Amino acid sequence: MKVAIIGVAHMHAHSYVAEFQTRGIEVVGVYDRNPELGQAFSQKYDIPFFTELEALLTLESDSVNICSENAFHKEYALKAFQYGKHVIVEKPMALSTADAEAMVAAGKAAGKLLVVAHPVRFAEPIQNVKKVIDSGQLGALKLINSSNHGKNPGGWFIDPELSGGGALIDHTVHICDLVNYLFGIEPKEVYAYAGKSQADLPVEDIGLIQLTMSEGVIMSLDTSWNRPATYPVWGDAILELVFEKGQMTVDGFGRKLKIFDDLTGTVEEYFFEESMDSRMINAFIEAIEQDLPSPVSGEDGLYTVKITEAAFKSATDKKIITI
Repeated sequence: MKVAIIGVAHMHAHSYVAEFQTRGIEVVGVYDRNPELGQAFSQKYDIPFFTELEALLTLESDSVNICSENAFHKEYALKAFQYGKHVIVEKPMALSTADAEAMVAAGKAAGKLLVVAHPVRFAEPIQNVKKVIDSGQLGALKLINSSNHGKNPGGWFIDPELSGGGALIDHTVHICDLVNYLFGIEPKEVYAYAGKSQADLPVEDIGLIQLTMSEGVIMSLDTSWNRPATYPVWGDAILELVFEKGQMTVDGFGRKLKIFDDLTGTVEEYFFEESMDSRMINAFIEAIEQDLPSPVSGEDGLYTVKITEAAFKSATDKKIITI
């Protein structure tokens, strides 16, 4: 199997290429619209750098991994499908429902896999929760209280032309993908608030969303970038789940150890099980090599984009949005 990397602006490009190389997957090349960024990535991982996307796509490869700024996901995915490649694209899948639908349609027309990089569903704590849910021992779901907190990542993430928005678009998708994966319930109504902790921020770093879901489930989601730069851990992906017969609380990022060394300024990270990124890349590779369905389909990505788009409209118009 061979893979090409399209865009390296997102930090996950580094972890994903390491996962490919560890497995002996040949990374045939990398393209980025920013030559300086692309060349630095190329040198770090000993991968050929291409200044033209088409030149990279003409190489023999099975798939592409898109880790560009959000604004280019659709463009790059459609181009990759034109060249007959399978696609794994960083979240959020797209900046609008229409763009996400176009990506799904293009993948189907090309007969190629579209995988959306929602790794948290692969985390061991989430897998443990799914087993309990599927057993039915707690009865029907009634309420979800959730949060996906983190630090303001800065850079292009706070440039609305490249990111599409701030905390609402960056963090809504993780939790909503978990809800879709665990329960398969559909969003019906969305009411959202977006704010800024500093008046001069180009995008929102505060986000609160209230959702009415199918089957009478009520859901709340705090998506804020509310961790200060000095906070010792990145953030969380917490679900508090209330059922007829019990309750569960899980943090998708919870089962790991981080060591912060003031002397060397380094951070070491140890997982108590295989990392979620590793499991997701494994699933992507297996789907291609064994002709399996997409482990996180374009429709899964579309689910989260619909909610995010409705949340932005609700926050802007200050009213409930029906999906």
